[in-house]
Amino acid sequence: MNTPEPRPTVRHAGHVVDPLAEPAGGVRSIVQFTRPLRRDERQRFRQAYGLALTEYLPDQAYAESVAPQQLADLTEEPLVRAVTAYDARLRRVAGPQSRRDFSSPRARARTDGLLDAVLFPDAEPAAALAAVRERGGADPVLIDDRQHGAPVKIRFRGDETVEAAVAELDDVRWLEEVGEAKLDTEQLDARTEAVPLARAWAEPLWRRGLTGTGQVIGVVDSPIDLRHRFFADPLHPVGPAHRKITGFRNPTAEAPGKHGTFVAGIAAGDDPDRPGEHPGRGVAWAARLTYGNTDDVETRGILSLLAAAAADGARVHTNSWHDEPVPQYSQLAADLDAFTWTHEDHLVVGSAANRGERLGPPGTAKNVLAVAAAKGPAPATFGDGAVGPAADGRQKPELMSPGCSIHSTAPGTVDSVVLDRELFGSPGPICASSWATPAAAGLAALVRQYYLQGFHPGGTAGSGPGFAPSSALMRATLLAGCRPEGNHPYPGTTTGWGNVRLDEVLAAGLVVRDVRHADGLDTGESVTVRVRVQDASSLLAITLVWTDPPGAAGSGEPVVNTLELAATPPGGTPPVRSPGRPDTVQRVLVPDPAPGIWTIVVSAPAVNVGADGQGYALVVAGASAV
Repeated sequence: MNTPEPRPTVRHAGHVVDPLAEPAGGVRSIVQFTRPLRRDERQRFRQAYGLALTEYLPDQAYAESVAPQQLADLTEEPLVRAVTAYDARLRRVAGPQSRRDFSSPRARARTDGLLDAVLFPDAEPAAALAAVRERGGADPVLIDDRQHGAPVKIRFRGDETVEAAVAELDDVRWLEEVGEAKLDTEQLDARTEAVPLARAWAEPLWRRGLTGTGQVIGVVDSPIDLRHRFFADPLHPVGPAHRKITGFRNPTAEAPGKHGTFVAGIAAGDDPDRPGEHPGRGVAWAARLTYGNTDDVETRGILSLLAAAAADGARVHTNSWHDEPVPQYSQLAADLDAFTWTHEDHLVVGSAANRGERLGPPGTAKNVLAVAAAKGPAPATFGDGAVGPAADGRQKPELMSPGCSIHSTAPGTVDSVVLDRELFGSPGPICASSWATPAAAGLAALVRQYYLQGFHPGGTAGSGPGFAPSSALMRATLLAGCRPEGNHPYPGTTTGWGNVRLDEVLAAGLVVRDVRHADGLDTGESVTVRVRVQDASSLLAITLVWTDPPGAAGSGEPVVNTLELAATPPGGTPPVRSPGRPDTVQRVLVPDPAPGIWTIVVSAPAVNVGADGQGYALVVAGASAV
C-alpha cells in the first residue's frame, strides 16, 4: 500500500492556496496536516482542540472553527503543517462563471439570483439569517438538513454585490447559485432501428423470482398519473396499504406529467388484473413507488424528498433529471453524498443527462449511480447521455441500461402503454437517459430483493440467510457484469463501465463482502480475501465500491477517503491493481485468469473522515469462495 504524499496546496473553488504562505488562522480556519490521520489521531484532535474534521479540503486539510486561545498550541503540533484563515475567496466561485444562463421560464423569471449560503456546523442559524438579511439578502429562509447529515443553508435572493457581501460573513462556508432540475427528456436518434418488445430483456430475472417483491422505489419527477391502472388502487388511499403508491407529495395543480408517468411505469408499473403478465410492465413490476416533485428540489432541497421517500419504505431512488452547477461538485452533490453516507442502505440513481448537455448532480455525486442509455440489452451500444468524466476525473457515467425505443405508461389514459416516440410526438426513434435511469433503479430493486430474501449464494429464495445490502453492494453488483465491448477505450466517456448484465452476474454466482462503516477500514489498514478461479476462459471481474463521506461543495477533488484494490495470481506473481483514479469505484478485470487461488487485498491509504472507518463492498465474479 502506497500512502499518498499530500500536496502542499489546498484546492477549492478554483483557487490553489498554500496555507504556509497565507495569514494565520482566525475564527474560521484551514487546518492542514502533514499526512492522513489515523482514527486515534482524529479523536485526539477532536478532544484537544474541538476540531470537527468533517469538512475535508484536498489535500490533508479541513475547514474548521478554532478558538483563539488554542490557535498557538495547534500550530505547534508536529502533525499540523499549517493553519491559515478561511477567507472570502474560498466561499464562492468568483467571477462571471459563478452565474449561469437558465433556460426555463421559471428560471428566467428570477429578478435576482437564488442563492444558498451554507453555514459552518457551529454557526447559530438565527444569527446567520439576520446577518444575511442585513447584507441585503432578500427573502432569506433557513433549510435545516442537519438531521440528514448535511449542513444548514440560508436560501435568499441577491445580485452579485449582495453575494460578495454575504461571502464576508464568518458563519458562511460556501455560497452558490441554486440550480434548476432539468428533466432529461427524450432525444431523437435516427440510428435506432430495432424496437425491443417492452422489457423482454428482464424476463430471465423475473423467471428467477426476482420481481421487486417487498421493495419500494422513490421517484422524483413530474407528477405521476394515479388514474392509470398501472398505479391505481380503488380500494385503498395512497399510503402503506396501497398496492402501488406508498407516498405522493405535492402533485401540484398541473396535469399529470408525461415524463414522470412514463418513468414510473418503467421502474415498477404493473396491471393489477394480470400481475406480472402485461408485456409493458415495469422492470421491478412487483415493487411499489413513492413520489416527490422535482419542483420541490428548488424550494425544499433534495434531502427532504429523500427522507420522505425513506419514511415510505424506499431504499432505491430514481432521478431522471440533472442540474448543471458551477462548480460541478455543488452543494446538491454534497447533500446527496451526505444522505447516502448517513443512510448506508439507500441507493440513489441519477441520469447522465442527454447528448449535448453537461453532466451534473444527482448523477455526478460520488455515491450516486450515473446511468446512460443503451440501445438494446447486451451486447449493447451507446444510445444517449452526456460525455464524461466528471470535472474532477471520476468515471461518470458509470454504466448503461436499456433506454431506447421504450414502452411505458401514457398519462391521461386508463390503461394505455405506448412506445415513447408515440407519446412524445417524435418523428423517429427515441433514446433517453431518462428511460435508462428508472430501468437501472428497477434492476437495483431486484438486486436488493436478491440479497434480502436469501437468493445469495444459492440462486433461489431462502438458499442463503438473507441480509439487507448496503448501497455500495447494490452498486457493485450492478457494475460486476459490466465489461468491455468492442475496441473502444474502457471505461468509456459515454458508456462508462459498459452495459449492465445482471442476469449473467447472478447466474454465475458471486463472492461478496459487504462491510459497513462501523466495521470499516482506517488509515493504514487492509483486508485480504482469497478466491478460487476454476475456469481460465472466463473473465475474473473484481469490483470494489465504497460510499464516501460528503466532500466540501466547491472542492477541487471531492473524494475524501481513498481505498485501493489489488489481486495477486497463484504463485505470487506481481499483483494486478486498479487504476489510480480518484474514484469510489475501483475494478480489476482479468481475461483468461490463471486457475488457482487468487489473493485480493483491499487497503486504505487515507481515511480522512469517519468516526469509525470506511465501509466498502467487494463483489467478485468469475471465481468461488475459498
